[in-house]
Amino acid sequence: MRTYSDQLASAGISMSEIVDGALEAAHPEPNLRWLDIGCGRGDLLRRIRDEWQPAGLWGIDPIDWLEDDLRADVNFESVAAEDARDLPTVDRVLLVEVIEHLEAPWSALRQAARLVAPGGRLVVTTPNLARLRNRLELAVRGQLTSFRPDNQPHISPALPHVTTRILSEEGLIPEAPRFSGADVISLSKGRLWPQSVRSRHPVLTSVSVIIPAFRPPQA
Repeated sequence: MRTYSDQLASAGISMSEIVDGALEAAHPEPNLRWLDIGCGRGDLLRRIRDEWQPAGLWGIDPIDWLEDDLRADVNFESVAAEDARDLPTVDRVLLVEVIEHLEAPWSALRQAARLVAPGGRLVVTTPNLARLRNRLELAVRGQLTSFRPDNQPHISPALPHVTTRILSEEGLIPEAPRFSGADVISLSKGRLWPQSVRSRHPVLTSVSVIIPAFRPPQA
């Protein structure tokens, strides 16, 4: 079982570029209802509140560590993602760097999809298993960089084609995956891939894959 210390180790916060990419894929507009699954301290919800004048904000996390300044604006429930059943349907559902932490990621993803209202959107981000570092480490050591044994919070690798299949089975229409977050160049002492290379080879050089999907409006 993951502990509070494990959660702190992963910070509950994603790289800013990944968050920016997730929000862009969500197509934010004023007066929408948002749900952040695995909301952590609520940094993403705060940004939505401050920038997009939402009609409502919901957040869930198994640990209640929501910041005090958000409690008046966020409908928060301390519940695991797999158990998110008693929530209203909303216009935007976000799972930003979450499903890799879950013991039942596909059950959680199905439940999240069912909370997307007609015309709404869902955005999933998760470690990019196809990046070059993962491929090299798998070939040399037989393990994925993102899921090394010492990275205990990461327990569920998620392939994009499985994610899109699950979303399709729940009535959503997935869009083409996007990629975000500059990865480290192997054996470079921490250097990141430059933008010129990333723009040509995003699959190989990006930390995270972003998978958006939408539910068609009712006829």
